[in-house]
Amino acid sequence: MNSQGKLTKVLLIFLAVFCIGATAFGFYVSYYLKNIQAPLISALRSQIDGELKIEKAKVHLFPFGLDLKNIQLFAPQETTPSTSIEEAKLRFNLIPLVQKKFEGALTVVRPEVHFRYGKDGKSNMQKIFAPILAGESDKRLSSVDQLWWKRVAVNKLKIEKAQFTTTRAGSAEKTELKNISIEADRIRFDRAQAPAKIKLSYDIPQVSKMPMEVISRLQYDDQIVGFHMLDGEFNWGDARMQFGGETLLPSPKRDEVMLDLHFKSNKIDLKKLGKMLNQKIPASGTLAMSGTVKGTAFAPLLRLVVDSPSLQVSGKNLSNFHAELTKKDKPVNLQNTHFGIFGGNVNVSGQAIPGPTTSAKLNIGMKSLSIAEISGKKDQPARLNGNLQISAPNIQNLNAISGGGKISVGPIPIPNVDLKNKVRVAEVLAAGAGVGPMINVGMLSNSSNVIGRQINQIDAIVGIQGKNISLTPYSMANSHFTSSGNASVIQQKTIQGGGVFNLNPSVTAQLITDPALRHSMTEGKGGLSVPYTISGPVEDPKIQVNNDYLKKIVSKAAVATLRNVLTQGIQPDKMVESALNQTPLGDPKNPLNQILRATQPPPQKNPIGTTSTTTTPTRTTTTTRTNTTTPQTNTTTPQKKTTTNQKILDQLLFGK
Repeated sequence: MNSQGKLTKVLLIFLAVFCIGATAFGFYVSYYLKNIQAPLISALRSQIDGELKIEKAKVHLFPFGLDLKNIQLFAPQETTPSTSIEEAKLRFNLIPLVQKKFEGALTVVRPEVHFRYGKDGKSNMQKIFAPILAGESDKRLSSVDQLWWKRVAVNKLKIEKAQFTTTRAGSAEKTELKNISIEADRIRFDRAQAPAKIKLSYDIPQVSKMPMEVISRLQYDDQIVGFHMLDGEFNWGDARMQFGGETLLPSPKRDEVMLDLHFKSNKIDLKKLGKMLNQKIPASGTLAMSGTVKGTAFAPLLRLVVDSPSLQVSGKNLSNFHAELTKKDKPVNLQNTHFGIFGGNVNVSGQAIPGPTTSAKLNIGMKSLSIAEISGKKDQPARLNGNLQISAPNIQNLNAISGGGKISVGPIPIPNVDLKNKVRVAEVLAAGAGVGPMINVGMLSNSSNVIGRQINQIDAIVGIQGKNISLTPYSMANSHFTSSGNASVIQQKTIQGGGVFNLNPSVTAQLITDPALRHSMTEGKGGLSVPYTISGPVEDPKIQVNNDYLKKIVSKAAVATLRNVLTQGIQPDKMVESALNQTPLGDPKNPLNQILRATQPPPQKNPIGTTSTTTTPTRTTTTTRTNTTTPQTNTTTPQKKTTTNQKILDQLLFGK
């Protein structure tokens, strides 16, 4: 046999040996992979509570690995899967696999993860991974396998068309993340190497059709038993955000997966952002965000700070906007939120619960808001201050808002008007005949003489029910008067109410010049009090003094003044005489007229009702008895006349 034939024979023998060896090795690897399936599933089950099901597992030889189909993960005592995976493809490098190290690639197709929160606030995922979270999983493995995850190296990770949903017991609300795609490479847990690269994209259909993207580098650190997230970026349309921090894995000193992340955005244009949202936001301007995410992976605490030099919200200009928000689970807490508006400042704190209908409970503090800017009246100098507590089941529905608090508004200018037309002075004076000269009617022609030029401040307890506002009570004052009452503002358009107007004593004295009449009309208080009503448009309400009440107190005061004159037996002055001439009492044939016009000695300075002639009779007693008797008769005559006057007056005026 020549040399060429010998070479061919050697090659054939080599190929035969190689094929036999390769086949034997393949059968060995296949047997090993089949044998590793059971312990792999057993190891995974040992780390969780609940049930893990794999419908079909198929060995793949070239490249070596496993194809798993229809994987389902169930929470304890649940029949609906918490996680289902259509297909998972694992590919391993053989040499590390023999050493019980898993190095290779993982592809997951169409995984669906359902977070279901119960009434206790815990999710099904927390129940499934309770052993890991409680640090009990290591006790379920041998000492060799306790750190099994450190022997995992994923050179290539790919997750396609994943979906996450979140539901809560007792609520129809459903949050979804769709079309989730994840790509990562060189994920290592055993030693620090070059950081792994990870890219995540997803949709939140209830928020926007625009996909969101997260890019970062991950580097495992054995000292912290976790990952450093480096050079993180969040991209959503034109919105950009940088983030970084640490994700800490369970360890002997830590029961749960913990997050310690920070983030900061560039300037976000709200107008561009609004175009990406399903529901347009009524705001424009730019803002920047920064914050942290800390706590457990299942219940992280988000802290967010939002700043903007200028925003326009629903046609209103907001300056120096600053908001601090925290969120753990569902409620969003607002803290130290403030902004400038209407030339003043507003502080907001409270809680909002986002959802299809976002509800809120807020405390709103207002300081020096310009009524001119609020109402559009440039000549209005008043400023609004106050604190309100607002409850809104749906912040987009103004009719559902309720609450209340305290407010104050001022100063408010009072236009100069002729009060004679408002009070109908002629009609009032006619009710009390003869009191005209006792009242300074000319003072009413200029309202500033009576009620001043402005109201210093209006204070009110406000109640809010939709677009209706109640003021119960309100009060206002200046150097001329005080006033209090109740009112209702209907549909933010019209006002209905009333109260009592109290004129200060000094102004009352200028208006009612006669002391006796003033004393009677004010019931000895010195200041005149009059009821009034307010009604009409909020911008220009009509204030009407109760004229019937005024007529009543003027009539009563006139009678009291006249009665005082009569009962004292004093000669009427020109004012009373003039008044009598205009009444039936002016008839000379009237007996009461004769009594009123009877001549009397001039009154002395002694108190009214005492006898001033007793001194004279005493001096004449020693001269003659007749002289003594005469003055005694004189002293009794006025008393009898006074008694007679009293009876006649009571009969005529009061029917006694």
